[in-house]
Amino acid sequence: MYGENRYRFSLSMSKETLLSLYKGAFQRVRVRTFEGLVIDIDANHLKKFTTEDGIHGTFELVTTSSNKFLKLIQID
Repeated sequence: MYGENRYRFSLSMSKETLLSLYKGAFQRVRVRTFEGLVIDIDANHLKKFTTEDGIHGTFELVTTSSNKFLKLIQID
């Protein structure tokens, strides 16, 4: 789609950290993309990727050209 930005990053979050997330201890997660950019993601967007072991994998954040959230995809 025209006018999208795509940011790829790896994330590994333990089950204990996820419990803090669900209790509302933090609202945003800061990640470093493979290109070296630091971005903050609304923690609620990560909840659908939760497993019994936490959240682990490579992800792609897709935003509009003005960096409004469109979707978050787990690549692996």
